[in-house]
Amino acid sequence: MIPIDDVRKVTRFSELPESVQSWIAQRTVREQISRGKRVFDEGDPCDLFFYIESGAVKISRLLENGRELILDILYAGESIGEAALIDGSPYPASASAQEDTDLLVLPRTEYMKLLRDHPDAALGVIRELSFRLRALHQRLTDIGDGGVEKRLSQVLLTFARRIGVQREHGLLIPIHLTRQELADMIGARIETVIRVMSRWQKEALLNTTPDGVVLLEIPALEHIAAGRV
Repeated sequence: MIPIDDVRKVTRFSELPESVQSWIAQRTVREQISRGKRVFDEGDPCDLFFYIESGAVKISRLLENGRELILDILYAGESIGEAALIDGSPYPASASAQEDTDLLVLPRTEYMKLLRDHPDAALGVIRELSFRLRALHQRLTDIGDGGVEKRLSQVLLTFARRIGVQREHGLLIPIHLTRQELADMIGARIETVIRVMSRWQKEALLNTTPDGVVLLEIPALEHIAAGRV
């Protein structure tokens, strides 16, 4: 059980009647996941609704050649594996904590009852899944389009738009992405990503800090992302 005020902070639940919010609060628990720990593995039965209250979760699949493909990184305010939850299929990918993360967890049986009994909650799910589908389509297009510099700049700009925090000298992406993780996200060799990131730092397009990556020259990165190099 969690406080009802925590349910009200969830965007899709914030406009529901207080009685429904109380019902959700009584059936939801909070789970703390340490950085690097698994939330679930690809192929596991999908029987829980996960909502990220704080932190970040990496979604990935293991390719036949043994490499990891990072499909996305989800942040506070986003849910995990919801499409599989609805159709009852196993998780199509693995999820692990990108940093220390707090999750709100609701059993699938209760989640499905909520959607059946309250159309407003179901509409919120439809909107979010539609947005995710469009974002995934764009991501797949980006992976197959252009060279490493173009794909890398697109990924960084996408993160900046989603979670960027304005700083005095640029826009901070407040998560720790290793060069390997960036390489896995765009389907490139780590050596190439290291070389590109090093050159961009020398050219003052971005800077790596203990807090994350700071994008210093957004217009220049947008120029690269558009393929105009």
